[in-house]
Amino acid sequence: MSKEKTKTDTSPDITPENLEKAIEKYQRQEVIRILKGGVLNDLNDKKRAELCHRLAGLRSMEIIDFLSRQKNTFSAEMLELDFDVFQNRNFVCDVLEKYEKKFDTSDEEECKKLFTLACAVNAEKTVKSLIRQKKAINCYPLIGTASLQVFEQISLIAGGQMHDNDRVQLYLNAFLSDEWEQKLIFMLENKIDYSLKNTDGKTAADLLEERVNTYKYPNSKKGNLQKIQEEQALKRLKKIQYEKEHPAESKKPSVKKLILTAIICIAAAALIGTVAGRAYVRNHASTESEDLSAEEESDSSDDLSAE
Repeated sequence: MSKEKTKTDTSPDITPENLEKAIEKYQRQEVIRILKGGVLNDLNDKKRAELCHRLAGLRSMEIIDFLSRQKNTFSAEMLELDFDVFQNRNFVCDVLEKYEKKFDTSDEEECKKLFTLACAVNAEKTVKSLIRQKKAINCYPLIGTASLQVFEQISLIAGGQMHDNDRVQLYLNAFLSDEWEQKLIFMLENKIDYSLKNTDGKTAADLLEERVNTYKYPNSKKGNLQKIQEEQALKRLKKIQYEKEHPAESKKPSVKKLILTAIICIAAAALIGTVAGRAYVRNHASTESEDLSAEEESDSSDDLSAE
């Protein structure tokens, strides 16, 4: 009994200062103990928001579960972590998927922050929900930067819901992303006109070409790979656009294909000739052998007659 009392007495007090110390040391269980002591009750909104942001950085769903039981709603700013760390992206995505209803989607500014956050962590469910509610429309170009699964939600965007400039930017973002090939295939299969022009009369391909010609890529392995990727995307887009504008020419075989076909035909003819030649030699040899046998039989017959 006395030992339990001593242990309780030596525990840090339930104060915001001790909560911050526990957060700094990543002492998740100690954080939960202090939270359950009601440390957040007497804090103003600003201080509470700051602490909740730091608490999210611990990546503890148990802590998030506790916060979800409080009366206050969640905010997108609370989950704005360092997304260069993939564990943070996965954690925030899980929180968005599980506690979607804890965010105030009646506030358009909050919806914009939430949509931006969802695209950053590839929270498909959140993006889909906001599109269906017609929220954060000005943020839709960010869909192009997200994963293929999130990008495919552009099918939910009704015609005329987005300004042409935003659509062109969305397509450009898609062509600048790592999954540009898969996204391009998705657009082609779903007959999405990525050749749409903005108010300046430029398509996403035009803007990509301008970037490739003017952008100063970082002089690093990552920068070189980025340049190669974007040049490949531009080359593919130009080829598709040319074939679309010149359908008759695109059906004609290229010189390279004609040469390759000719080489194959010549090789095939040579092979057939070789096979035929060998067959002729075998047949000729067989005929000579038969003639020789016939002569030998005739000679043998003549010898017997003479005897």
